[in-house]
Amino acid sequence: MKKTRILAIIAIVLAILTGYLATIVFDLYTIRFDMRGQREVIREYGEPYEDPEVKAYAHPMLMPFLRKEIYVDRFFHVDVNKMGEQEVEYHAKTAKREGKATRKVIVEDHTPPEITLVADPDYYTLPGHEYVEEGFSAFDRLDGDVSDKVESRIENDKVIYTVTDAHGNTGTTEREIVYDDRKGPVISFDDGDYVKCMVNSTYNDKYKAVDDLDGDVTDKVKVEGKVDTGTLGVYTLKYTVSDSYGNETTAEKKVEVITNQGVIYLTFDDGPSAYTSRLLDVLDKYKNVKVTFFVIGVVPSAYGNIKRAFNAGHAIGVHSLTHDYSKIYSSDQAFWDDFEAMENIIVQQTGQRTKLFRFPGGSSNTVSWNYNTGIMTRLAQQSKDKGLVYFDWNVESGDAGRTTDTNEVYRNIINGVQYYKTSVVLCHDSKSYTVDAIEDVIIWGLNNGYTFQALNENSFTAHHGINN
Repeated sequence: MKKTRILAIIAIVLAILTGYLATIVFDLYTIRFDMRGQREVIREYGEPYEDPEVKAYAHPMLMPFLRKEIYVDRFFHVDVNKMGEQEVEYHAKTAKREGKATRKVIVEDHTPPEITLVADPDYYTLPGHEYVEEGFSAFDRLDGDVSDKVESRIENDKVIYTVTDAHGNTGTTEREIVYDDRKGPVISFDDGDYVKCMVNSTYNDKYKAVDDLDGDVTDKVKVEGKVDTGTLGVYTLKYTVSDSYGNETTAEKKVEVITNQGVIYLTFDDGPSAYTSRLLDVLDKYKNVKVTFFVIGVVPSAYGNIKRAFNAGHAIGVHSLTHDYSKIYSSDQAFWDDFEAMENIIVQQTGQRTKLFRFPGGSSNTVSWNYNTGIMTRLAQQSKDKGLVYFDWNVESGDAGRTTDTNEVYRNIINGVQYYKTSVVLCHDSKSYTVDAIEDVIIWGLNNGYTFQALNENSFTAHHGINN
């Protein structure tokens, strides 16, 4: 029991002595800083700064192998937008000691300016031509806009751009020059793209083609279409030209052949006859005079003149196979049966159908009343439904019963056509006295500025009022 008490007393004494010695040991110490990182740090201008970790320890002088970590205060504000040296201070202290350390932070500019190119994907430079700058800008984080300091040079089909900021940092970029030709030649017309030309005159086409790379390529232009100055109408000419890079350009021009006086459509019914060949001989003398034949089938031996007239450029239309009113106007079906029979003869002679026709007696005839009420009204509508075009007349030669005199036929025609800008003249090539008058009519018309045309689907129809 006594021994135990003695040991306890000794332990207490040792504890007191140990605490006293520790107080003495740690009252004699130094403060040391553990800098986790370099004492001199270089940071790029404008980049965020994060300070490395720092710890501080108290080291007893008598027992330096011992240490105790103590709290570290940091005093710093590194302005990364300010060039030059700045310091970060670290403080650590105990009740009787205080330590201090510093770290140097140097803010420098090593970042070159950035060059931004204006780039249009459709931009190109013509081969053999000087490159024209598309545009660029340059910006430095410190100096701001330095676009005016950019220098450029061309090397090996590239544009090299460089710019240096105030601290000697040089930025560079490059642009590949695209050499190409993507535009076709430009076709122009000295006289415009819609031209009016007098009938029977000579039309001189005026056009030009210029390419941005090849220059004048007018001699390479191909023209499709033709202007027949002997025939009134609107003609379309198509122009095509390609450059050396295969770029093709097309253009169109319309040429309208006009007359100062008027158009005369000479039409001849009831042929071919024994006189048709003589009429065609007269017409052959005048290249630019064309007429229209509304044919019948009563003289088979003369059918060859249908072919001859067609080959000479005259128009062929159906009149009737039989020209027998009592048969053709007996019913709708009878009319179209007769029509198709005559159409077949035309096809045999010309190789093609015609859409032109004239009703026997004209659309205004009243003789059809004797055979079928309302038939003319129905046939007119049916012909339209079939895509056919019928023609009447507004000038009569008088050869259908009023006269058999050639001179009177001539006077009736030339007096009648002077009332109209467009005249559809009723004649009959089955009458010899009419055939004898035609050349004088042609000579008079040409001398007075008229043109003689063949009818087509778009011609003036001179329709009468339908009376049945």
